[in-house]
Amino acid sequence: MNFDQDDVSHMGFFSWVVPENRLTGDEMFAHLYGFTVEQVIRGVTVEEIMARIIPGDRERVAFECHTSILTGAAGLTTFTVFDGIRYRHLASLGRCLKDIDGVPSFYTGTVFERPKRVPAPDNVSMGNVLSFRPGSRQGEPAR
Repeated sequence: MNFDQDDVSHMGFFSWVVPENRLTGDEMFAHLYGFTVEQVIRGVTVEEIMARIIPGDRERVAFECHTSILTGAAGLTTFTVFDGIRYRHLASLGRCLKDIDGVPSFYTGTVFERPKRVPAPDNVSMGNVLSFRPGSRQGEPAR
């Protein structure tokens, strides 16, 4: 994934104080999720964020976030939000930081709007799904 200066200016940044369940963000973060700037300056809960993620994505995003909190591994996840007016296809990149005792403390990251998906050429079935060939491995033709 490559970013240029224009991409960076369209990223929203956030910090979540995990023990207090208070997430704050910048203007772009507020815009992407459909919050007011005042709401994200004051702080929103992770439940308020999850409520804006569409049901089909919510369980997976919660699992990925929980896994990142437990492991401290950086993660990239994609999902769709609905703010009551419009749908936005987002991607978020973040990591949970732990204190000296190993307790999850801060989850910090960025969120940005994903470009609209372009339909695949007609010779690919199901629009954006590559056909699976049993026995094939990356770089090796199927037998």
